[in-house]
Parts: sequence; C-alpha cells; structure tokens
Amino acid sequence: MPKKKSSYSAATAVRRIISELDTRRLRLAPKSKPPANNLACGLLGAGQFFNYAYLPALNRKNSPLVIAGILARDENKFREAQRGLRYTPQRFSDADALLASGTNAALILLPNHLHPEFVKKALERGLNVFCEKPLGKNVADCLALKTVAEKSGRVLMVDFNQRYSDRNRVLKNVIAENRIGKITAVHAFHNQNLAARLKSFAPLHRDLTGGGVLHNAGVHFVNLFLHWFGEVDRVHAIFENRTLPATCGEDTAHCQFWFRNGMTATLDASLADAVDTSYERVQFIGEAGEITSDLKRSEILCRFPAKPLLKIPCKREIIPDSVFHALQHFEHCVKNGLRPETDVDDSIKTMKVIEALTLSAQRGAEVHLDEIESKYAR
Repeated sequence: MPKKKSSYSAATAVRRIISELDTRRLRLAPKSKPPANNLACGLLGAGQFFNYAYLPALNRKNSPLVIAGILARDENKFREAQRGLRYTPQRFSDADALLASGTNAALILLPNHLHPEFVKKALERGLNVFCEKPLGKNVADCLALKTVAEKSGRVLMVDFNQRYSDRNRVLKNVIAENRIGKITAVHAFHNQNLAARLKSFAPLHRDLTGGGVLHNAGVHFVNLFLHWFGEVDRVHAIFENRTLPATCGEDTAHCQFWFRNGMTATLDASLADAVDTSYERVQFIGEAGEITSDLKRSEILCRFPAKPLLKIPCKREIIPDSVFHALQHFEHCVKNGLRPETDVDDSIKTMKVIEALTLSAQRGAEVHLDEIESKYAR
C-alpha cells in the first residue's frame, strides 16, 4: 500500500506551480477585453473552491467561457474574485438581477444546500446551467430539477469533474480493452484529514452539505463506477464517525458494490485520515494483471507477473485541468444543443446509489437498487 502522505509527481508538481504562478500574474496584470464569441456566464459562488479549481480554468486563453457578472454581497469577496479573473466582471448583490442581466448561462458554485434553489431559478429564467456537484442533497431534489430542465429546454450540466480528466478517460478505455484480462475486483480509496483544517464543524453540517464523506467526496467514485461498469445490483455500507460529529454525517465510509454485469468493487473513504492510502487512488485487479492509478501523481501503472512495470500514457493533470475540460464540454453542449455527459439523469443515478448505501449503513444489511428504483417509479 502507498504511504498516506502521497506527494505529487514531478510533472504534476510543475503543473501546479505553473497554474499558481499564472493566477498570481493575472491578479497584477491589466484586464483584457473578452472575446465576443465566448459564452457569457453569471457566477454564483466565488468561494475557496472557485479560487482553487475554477479560476485557473476560466483564465486560460482558450477558455470558451467568460464571467460577465458575479453575485457577491460581500465587497471584499467580489474584489478578490475580480482581481483574479482575466476579464472584468460586473458585481451583483441580488441573484435575480444577475440572472436577468442578459447573460447566457449560470455557473453555480454555491454551498450544496443552495444548488436546487438557484439551479431552478436560472433554468426558469431561460439560462443554461453548469452546477458544481452534487446537484441536490438527495434523489428528490434531482428529480424535481429534471422536470424544470426539461420544461426549460436548456442545458443542465453537473460538474463531476473527474469524469473529464484525461487519466480517467484513459482508464475507461483500458477497462474496455481488457488490458489485464477480465477484471475481477476494483478497490477505490479517498483519504484526507479535513478536521485538522477547520476552525469550526458548522460548514460541514449535513443540512448544508447533504451528507458526509460519501455524499461529498466518495460520490466521485460512485459516479465513476457507474460510468465504468454500468448499473449496480446491490450495495452494502458501514459508516463511522471518528472525528467529525454525527451532525456532519459520516466521516468514514466502507462500501461494497455488486454490479449487474458481475463486477464487484469496494470504496473506502474518509475525512478523518482513517484510510491507509494516498489522497485518492483506484486499483483494478484482473485475471492477467493489475492496474493502479493515483490522482496526485496523475499516472496509470500496469503490473503483470514476471514483467517490468508498464506506464500507460495519460496527461499529467491537476483538478483545474479537469474542470477546464468540463467547462469546454458545457460550452460545446450549449452551442450545439446537446445533452451533457454528466447531465441530470447521471446525477439521479448517482444519488440513488448514495441513498442505497446510506440505507444499508442504517440497516446494517445489503440494499438492492430495485428497492430504490421502486420508491421513485412513476
């Protein structure tokens, strides 16, 4: 097993430094005039994740999006976001005014519990919507937004950004090509020590986030599993609270998946530094070999018995790169009237599995997805 404190590879470390230097440089550079053909977006939510993941993506010269306006009731937060952007946005203190300003799309990065309200408002205003995951706190939220999206005829895309990383795209192809023979098991791991970085647990309250580690971090792997392996037949989960209070939902989750195609998988995820692994990785065990892939190192390693380690080529990317690819896909869908890969139906399927896992943890028993499907059958 790799050490918990996994470091970035040299290539990804350099990529991070370049991204950070570009962001700093643009804070001091004169503002440019945005290209006329860029998709104009209103930004709702300019917090920490915006600065870390979205700002570098939006500031690329070839970014197809431009932030035309920002919802910011706090002057300092607006100034911080404005300084960081390549182009000069307008400030709005009222969401309705921003949505009615003539912008073509809304980029929603608000706290989780506000996603349904503002996605609905934007769609009803006739805007296309790009929303950070999760789309809603539960299946019911997502189903309600599906109705609104279908009525509006607009694009609604959810940022499961890991689906758009080159590394995970390559892994999808590797799985399809049977590079290691028939895959017999998959193990995924997510680990961080969130409590050590927090002044208060209040922002993690499940009323705000929708749930615990599974809902807010492990959900990426649930979404990838569905993308890679198809429909889930049944699940089993054990939830723990090691450092975070129960009001924040589980801080550690141990999950098992049985897929309809016969595949099995496990997911161990923790916000309490309780998983013996690097920050995030996945392991595929096949009849002829093994593949491992690590997010921080952005690499794919293939091991065969009695053969040298094989590196499968993929781009050495960081999270802002996957966000950039997702934003590109969104603009392409808006421009061409297409359905996004990670659309509302994708979120509904993902949240149904999350609900099944949560129910399993409560019951201490396996839960079949047919039970969840029956609950929401129309």
